Amino acid sequence: MATESSEVKLTIGNENVKANDVTGGMEIDIHERDPNNLHDDLKIQFQEIIGEPHTDVFSIDCVWTNSFKVFTNTKIWCYRITSLICALPVSFCWGVYFACFAFHNIWLLMPCLKAYGMNLRLLRSCFNSIIETFVKPCYLAAGYIFYNIRITKGSGD
Repeated sequence: MATESSEVKLTIGNENVKANDVTGGMEIDIHERDPNNLHDDLKIQFQEIIGEPHTDVFSIDCVWTNSFKVFTNTKIWCYRITSLICALPVSFCWGVYFACFAFHNIWLLMPCLKAYGMNLRLLRSCFNSIIETFVKPCYLAAGYIFYNIRITKGSGD
């Protein structure tokens, strides 16, 4: 049975795991990079940042058009160069962070919350017994004392 040489395989116990199994076969859209609109606030254009306020106060046309080009290209290329240098290390760090976050939730937080809930159920049972035994009779007695009291409004004499 021939396999592709570019495919990375990992064996954990008796289970063979392929590198593409990690993504669950999910493909990314190279053209739509923010499908959930996480960064609508970062979709900033030149006209949203720089605007000349009055028809009498404006720069020379070539300054205005070249400023637009410089702004746009600087924004694009600074982002591309910064992401070229930093995206992989930062992605690695976020991957580690979310892996630790998932580990913490799965292996530490949820078992503690479950154990805490079990202990609280026992405590609630004891608390309910105390309330039913000592407090409820007092309130029932007070209720019977004030049960027949009627307040009527006088005719205003």
